[in-house]
Amino acid sequence: MRKWFVFMLFMFFTACASSPVDMSKSAEEAYQKAQRIMELEEYGRAILDLEKFSSKYPYSRFATPAELMRLEAAYLDGQYILSETLGLRFVDAHPDDEKRVYAQYLVAMSYYKQSYSAKLDQQFSHRSRDAFLDLNQQFPVNDYSQDIQKYLTILTNRVAEHEVIVGKFYWDKKRYVAATNRFLYVKNKYATADVTAEALFYLVQSYQALQQFAQAREIESLLKSDFSQSEWAGKAALLM
Repeated sequence: MRKWFVFMLFMFFTACASSPVDMSKSAEEAYQKAQRIMELEEYGRAILDLEKFSSKYPYSRFATPAELMRLEAAYLDGQYILSETLGLRFVDAHPDDEKRVYAQYLVAMSYYKQSYSAKLDQQFSHRSRDAFLDLNQQFPVNDYSQDIQKYLTILTNRVAEHEVIVGKFYWDKKRYVAATNRFLYVKNKYATADVTAEALFYLVQSYQALQQFAQAREIESLLKSDFSQSEWAGKAALLM
């Protein structure tokens, strides 16, 4: 019995030695399978397949493209926390990879997709805006510049509007110092936002409520010169 077992063991290893597994070919086939799943837009399934791929073929030439594909699948599947995590991981692991720009773009977009109305908390708007600005600063010329500018305009308007909403809340509660700080922040940080003229109008009122009339006149003059066509400039003039 023992001799039979040894003989079978010998035959098994001999067969393995004579027919080695081509790991590179197996990795390529698995990667191509994941690509086909992506083409079918079965992103949840692709995420799971690519996770297994990374565990099984961590050193193959398809390992890095598979990481990027899994990131893209997570984003397209609406799993934005996962796509954010995978994107940051990719950037950290591959600082010199040419696809890093795309990974950073998807991170910023993952934040953007979690950004909501100006009436709600704006933590993801700030994260997305900072990520887009950082991407433009690192790569002034990139394939996503036009989209980034569009999203930056939306995000700037959104966070500025949030500040005005909070400032007006403080104003209604007669908390003029807190209101002033909010409107002043919009003036200094988001000068090009759609609500900047409105913020300046309420800033004039806030300064007047605090009896800081020189500052009120200065802001009214700024409103008149920079936003002369705005309804808020006319309203501010009536206050003086």
